[in-house]
Amino acid sequence: MGRASLLRSDLSILLVAVIWGSSYVVMQDVGDRVPAAAFLALRFLTALPVVLLLAAPSLRRLNRVEVLAGAGFGVMLYGILILETVGVQHTSAANAGFLITVSVVFVPVLERILSRKAQPFIVYAATVVALFGCGLLLLSGGLHPRSGDLIILAAAAIRATQITLFGRHVHGQSIQNLTVVEFVVVIVLASLTSVFTGDPVWSAAGQVDGRSWLLIAYLGVLGTAFAFFMQLRSARLSSSTRVGLILCTEPVFATIFAIAVAGESLGFIQALGGVLMVGSALVGRAAEASGRAAGAPRPMALTSGREPIGPATYDPVVSGHLSDTSPLNGRRDE
Repeated sequence: MGRASLLRSDLSILLVAVIWGSSYVVMQDVGDRVPAAAFLALRFLTALPVVLLLAAPSLRRLNRVEVLAGAGFGVMLYGILILETVGVQHTSAANAGFLITVSVVFVPVLERILSRKAQPFIVYAATVVALFGCGLLLLSGGLHPRSGDLIILAAAAIRATQITLFGRHVHGQSIQNLTVVEFVVVIVLASLTSVFTGDPVWSAAGQVDGRSWLLIAYLGVLGTAFAFFMQLRSARLSSSTRVGLILCTEPVFATIFAIAVAGESLGFIQALGGVLMVGSALVGRAAEASGRAAGAPRPMALTSGREPIGPATYDPVVSGHLSDTSPLNGRRDE
């Protein structure tokens, strides 16, 4: 592809990283007024029409295997996102952005355990450094880590597991179809949770103010649906590894928004831990890609209808938001 097209692709993925970086502050803001489960349901309800439109051509070929796989991964995605939505209320936005990066360095370890697939030594070294950085973040406020930090870590662990299982068990299925099923499952589970917790989504929706609706739509349409489309498009134009490396900058933007918008401050220990985690994620992902290029076994490829998309493009959102490996999300997916 031409240099100009590659630059546009890189900039679009960098924009996704910026949007995901802002999502932690947005979740804190809206989460102060809207219960977590209702917030999550509304967020995905705003994203669903866009994703349905994007997936319309492939949905006609939706099959039973995709429904079952999408439902299973949707349950895991819901677990990731509800933990992120709750966890960010009990820690700093900067810490949340850094800690979710643990999922990136956990994946090679899980692949080694589950698939017996060896990685270059530097990948495991990066994992150890990332864990040290994680420890610095957890203890940056004293010997007792904040509950939100532990909740975000749990979300990162589920995310790493989902990415690993996705790479092992998805064969020739449509990412668009899987994404639609996942979205529906998240909406259903979040809605049910909102009922059981005494804050039904329909009641919460009637009490949401205009500003919160704008922020919910921002996360749903841009942080989820747009991010899904841009990841898929950029991975086709360049490579899933390149996309993943750019998305590793998400915690940097999370920190910028945390300081500039939320008025947070960053201590030396916290900053050092964050730098170690982001640096380890970048080095580990680059080394893993280098190992594949040198002849190491390539992880299972996903097919999105035309071109293969590697696991580095699948990450449960964020991200509710999509993260560096999601067909969404999401991410993180949250």
